[in-house]
Amino acid sequence: MDLRRTLSIMRKEMRHILRDRRTFLLVTVSPVFLMLVFAYSMSVEIRNVSIAVLDCDQSTLSRRYRDGLASTGDIIIRYSPRDYAEMQSRLERRQAKAAVVIPSGFERDLLSGRETSLQVIIDGTDPSTANHTMTHIAGYTQGLALEILGEALERQGLDASLLAPVELRMRTWYNPTLRPIIGWVPGLIAIVMGMPAVAATLALTAEKEKGTLEALITTPVRRSELLVGKLIPYVLSGLASAVLCALVAVYLLGIPFRGSPLLYLLLSADFFLAALGISLLISVFVPSQQAAMALSLLIFLFPGFFMSGLFYPIASMPAEMKMEAYLMPTTHYLIITRGLFLKGLDLSTLWPFALALLLMGVVVTGASIMIFKKRLG
Repeated sequence: MDLRRTLSIMRKEMRHILRDRRTFLLVTVSPVFLMLVFAYSMSVEIRNVSIAVLDCDQSTLSRRYRDGLASTGDIIIRYSPRDYAEMQSRLERRQAKAAVVIPSGFERDLLSGRETSLQVIIDGTDPSTANHTMTHIAGYTQGLALEILGEALERQGLDASLLAPVELRMRTWYNPTLRPIIGWVPGLIAIVMGMPAVAATLALTAEKEKGTLEALITTPVRRSELLVGKLIPYVLSGLASAVLCALVAVYLLGIPFRGSPLLYLLLSADFFLAALGISLLISVFVPSQQAAMALSLLIFLFPGFFMSGLFYPIASMPAEMKMEAYLMPTTHYLIITRGLFLKGLDLSTLWPFALALLLMGVVVTGASIMIFKKRLG
């Protein structure tokens, strides 16, 4: 091997990396970006899980139980519903991940030494958060709660040994067995549905590389017609893929589907409008398929796995990471797929996420059309 020729090739490649901004970003900046994404995602602890507490007793001991339950920061009592219907609404709308019902007579039964019970309802659509919340509530109730209530009995001159154990009557909604696959598969559908967007990104870049875009530019076709005409086939093929994914999930993997199939298709089309709009915007700026593929994977695949709420709840993420998460179409679509598959929610509950996707799609697609120039160079 000739060392001089080797050094010449090295200098040539170094000049190319420094001269080509896209190559420089992909080679130098993208590894840093991925490292930050992985570091953030792997260091996230499940904390600040929102729960609701329905206190039917409204006694001194029930209030002390509430205060102690949220003292560690692992869970936060954000809601104090007035009745069971409001508590159920909080769970359905993903505002609370669990609910604790303190029954009437809670203090009376404890002070008299009788066994009492607490009802705990867990949202099982996110198994990792559900297991964490269940473990925290159970551990606190059987440990610290008994200690605090025992001290209350001793101050009244009663024997703390008379304190009966607290029975937890736990129910898990939407995923009673807490099988991880039940919660993950609907979320994974949202992740893999980014692949049509990756394919669409390559459409215009392939035209540029092969030179066929020049023939299109010389025709009277407007830029909006050109871009939208390329967009619609990918939306249709994406919907076909969404149907196949749902069929495999239900009939092969045993995932329940409790929502409306028509609403699933409608909101999937809404997602594809947002995702493919981003892919068009990428293809307008990136001239090569290789760079377009790399950039698309950085936007749709890797952040989708770790920042969309699939593995870690968004509520536990830092503020800047939350903002990035909600700027991704996958985050909103993941909430929609889990809500449709596992909870059977309708548009009255899912409309904020559908509206976010629609706004993303309209804004980004409009920006792509305005920026795209019908000329070479």
